[in-house]
Amino acid sequence: MLESIMAGLHWIILLWLVAASGASVVRASTSGEPRRPPKVGIEERLGEQVPPDIMVRDELGRQLRLGDLFDRPVLLAPVYYRCSNVCNALQASLAQSLPKLGRELRREIRVLSFSFDPDETPAVARGSKKIYRAAVRERFPMDSWLFLTADAGAIRRLTTAIGYRFYKEGSEFVHPVAVVVLAPGGRIVRYLEGTRFLATDLSLALLEASEGRIGSTISRLASLCYSYDPERRGYVFNILRVTGIVVFLCAVILFLVLMFGGRGRRKKN
Repeated sequence: MLESIMAGLHWIILLWLVAASGASVVRASTSGEPRRPPKVGIEERLGEQVPPDIMVRDELGRQLRLGDLFDRPVLLAPVYYRCSNVCNALQASLAQSLPKLGRELRREIRVLSFSFDPDETPAVARGSKKIYRAAVRERFPMDSWLFLTADAGAIRRLTTAIGYRFYKEGSEFVHPVAVVVLAPGGRIVRYLEGTRFLATDLSLALLEASEGRIGSTISRLASLCYSYDPERRGYVFNILRVTGIVVFLCAVILFLVLMFGGRGRRKKN
């Protein structure tokens, strides 16, 4: 009798263990693996259009339609103004390089710093503009450098349109660092990544965005000598293109010398 009772208890305990292990398996499969953070980076959308109907606010709190700011080539810098690290470095680099652009180019472009933090206000943007206005020291028209904020929906639309992926971690953001170059009308032409921008890179990218319609003759000639290297994320001297141009010009000059030189000798004879 005792043996049968013990056997029954054994089976009850065994069944309970099986049920408990099954429940733990179900819980594990339901919860899945620990959540991974979202991907951070840039998915280039070259040639695509930024939606013009996105509504933003400038540093004075005025509501603006983004498309109304695309009347000229644009440098679009996604940042957040309370960033204590790379965003400050990016905007400081712009403040250093923009005054070095050609005079005509400085007049014909627009720079948009755009906060992807929906909690930042025009007052915060205004404070940021004050800092970089002092850094530029009237060597770049600050009326052409706007510091924008927007609500969460507008931020999501704009960052999605330019392929900009980021996420919030505590009070900070994990995000890529880049400037997006837009042609008039808002078409994406180029991405310049990193926190330091040479005036040459900015100038060539803006000339590319304007399709060579702005800038001095020297700048346009320089754009023929440089091409964008996607691996280096910058513009490099195009030795093959320059060599080809030099060879072509030499061939033309030689042809003209032979043709007109030969005529001169025949007339003397």
